[in-house]
Amino acid sequence: MSRFSDSAVYDVGLDVPFDPSQEPVKKMLYLVAYDICAPRRLRHAAKVCEDYGVRVEKSVFECDLSETQFAAFWNDLQDEIDPEEDALVAYRICRSCVKETLTAGVIERPQKALAYIF
Repeated sequence: MSRFSDSAVYDVGLDVPFDPSQEPVKKMLYLVAYDICAPRRLRHAAKVCEDYGVRVEKSVFECDLSETQFAAFWNDLQDEIDPEEDALVAYRICRSCVKETLTAGVIERPQKALAYIF
């Protein structure tokens, strides 16, 4: 449990609490957000982000990536936008700072699918 009490834990259903401050960061955590004007570019940018991270809000992703992976991701993402109309931002969050994450409310916390079974 986080030192921030129950307000720092997401209720993800099935009585399974999720506390982001307790999640291990394997490489470096990046918080990536975008504001994209055209629906086609928006879909393409979302797909790139889904390939590299986990969606936490409609246009916000958490990505646990090495420097090399992040550089490739950032280049791929920039290829999808129009720099005259769209905006991208990425915040690098170190391991010690992740432990200070504050959260509140109910959120669906999706994880990347390892395999789909039909």
